Amino acid sequence: MERFGNLAQWGEKLKTSGAQMSRMVSEKVKDIMQTPTLESKMVDEATLETMEEPNWGMNLRICSMINREELRGPEVVRAMKRKIASGGSTVSQSLTLDLLEACTMNCEKVFSEVASERVLDEMVRMIDNPRTDQGNRDKALQLISAWGQSESLDYLPVFRQTYMSLKNRRERQHHEESSSPEQYALESYIHREPLSPSRAEGYPIPRTEFLGTVQLSTEEKKEILVETRNTIDLLSSMINTETGQISAEEYELGSSMLEKCKLSQPMIQGIIETTTDDECLLFEALSLNDELQQIISKFAGVEVCSKDPDETNTASSVPLGSKDHDKTDIASSVSSGEREAPESGSNQSSSGGQKQPLSQLVGADHQDPPAVEK
Repeated sequence: MERFGNLAQWGEKLKTSGAQMSRMVSEKVKDIMQTPTLESKMVDEATLETMEEPNWGMNLRICSMINREELRGPEVVRAMKRKIASGGSTVSQSLTLDLLEACTMNCEKVFSEVASERVLDEMVRMIDNPRTDQGNRDKALQLISAWGQSESLDYLPVFRQTYMSLKNRRERQHHEESSSPEQYALESYIHREPLSPSRAEGYPIPRTEFLGTVQLSTEEKKEILVETRNTIDLLSSMINTETGQISAEEYELGSSMLEKCKLSQPMIQGIIETTTDDECLLFEALSLNDELQQIISKFAGVEVCSKDPDETNTASSVPLGSKDHDKTDIASSVSSGEREAPESGSNQSSSGGQKQPLSQLVGADHQDPPAVEK
C-alpha cells in the first residue's frame, strides 16, 4: 500500500511539474513574440549591463511615471520579471532588483502587481539556481524577508507564504545535512543583519529618518541644499589640498562643521527618496550626497599642523599619551617670548629619584620669568 501511495504522490508531482513547464514555455514564447513597449524600454535603460551602480534618477523617474499613470504598472513589473528570470547578466539582474525595491517602496499598487505576476516565484528560482551571483541571491533574500515580515502586506498572503516556505525549507536542510553556512543564506542573513523597523513592520512607508523631509516644500528642500553646499565649501577651504593638513586654529571649527555635515546626510538622503517630480532638485541632491561622503572621508584623514615648524616636528616625534608628550604640551603652552631667552649654563642633570624643575621639563632653552618685586 505504501508503494501505491508513493506512486500516487509521484504522479501528482509529475502533473504539477508538467503544468508548470507548459506555463513557462508559453510565457517565454509570449515574451519573444511581444513587441517592445515604453515600459520595457525604460526598464532596459535603467538596468543596462554597462552601468556600475544603480541609476537612481531613472529609477525614481519610473516610480513617478507609474504614480502619474504615464506608465502601466503591470507592464513595468512584467519587464522586471523577465530581467530576473533571464539570468543572463549579473549586473543587469542586480540593477533589476534595485529597481524592483524602489518601485515597491514608492508605488503602492506595485505590490499587487508583484503578487499577481508571480514575481516571487522567479525570485525563488533565482535563489535556488546555483549559478546565481551570491550578492544577487542575498539581495533577493533580503527583499523576500522584508516583505514576508511586513504587517502592512498581510492583505497579500503570498509574500508571507513565500518567506515562510523558504525559511522552513532552509531549516530542514540545516537539520538534515551538514553543509557549509553559505547554503543557508536566508537564516544567516536574518540573524546576522536584523531588519530595520521600517522594513519589518511597514515596508511601503519610507524610512523613519526621512519622514521629516516628506512634508518639506520644494523651496525648503532647496534651502537645505544651499546650506549644505556652503558648509561643504567652507570645510573644503580649510583643508590644504597639497599637504592634506589643517591648522590647529581651524581644526575646532572644522570639527563642528564636520558634525553639521554628518547631520545633513540623512536630510539629503530623505530629499533623494521623496523627490519624484523635480529632476534638477533630485540630481543636485544626489551630487551633494556624494560630496558629503567625500568631505567626511577626507576630513577623517587630515593632520593637524602648527604654524611653528619646530612645534610640528616636536609634536610629530612624540607619541600621544606618553610622558614626553605631556612635556611637549607644557613646552607648547609657554609663550614664544619666554622661550627666546639665551641659553645659559643653568642646565643641571637631575638624579633618577629627584623631582625635576619646570625648566628642565620644558627644555634647556626656557627661563623662568623674573620674580615680581613686592
